[in-house]
Amino acid sequence: MEEEMNVGELLKETAEENQTRKILEILNDCKDLEEAKEKVKALLNK
Repeated sequence: MEEEMNVGELLKETAEENQTRKILEILNDCKDLEEAKEKVKALLNK
């Protein structure tokens, strides 16, 4: 049972890291803050 929890925690951490990478990529690609906000909101609404 503990191993399953660890796998679940690892999956959660990986998903959070991937989401952070996506947000950083958006921030680097946008020309201004408003564009970045719109793209991040769109990402959250997927």
